[in-house]
Amino acid sequence: MNRLLVELVNAEEKVAIEQWGVTDRTPEILLNAITEELGEVAHAINHEEGVASINQEIVETIGVLSRLYNMVNYLI
Repeated sequence: MNRLLVELVNAEEKVAIEQWGVTDRTPEILLNAITEELGEVAHAINHEEGVASINQEIVETIGVLSRLYNMVNYLI
C-alpha cells in the first residue's frame, strides 16, 4: 500500500470512530459494515461518480477492513 493510502486510511479510521464511536463489538458487525462500504464503492463506480468519490469509498472500506483485521488479531 502506498504511503498516501495508509495515511488516508488512518485518518478515515479516526473520523469514523469520532463519528460513530466504538460500535463494532464483534467481527460480524464489522463484516456487515464492510459489505455496506463495498456496495458504496460499486455504486460510485457504476454511477460514474468520479475518481475522488470512488477513492473516498475505497478508503472507507479499507478503514473498516483494517479495524476488522485488528479485532480478529486481538481475539486470537
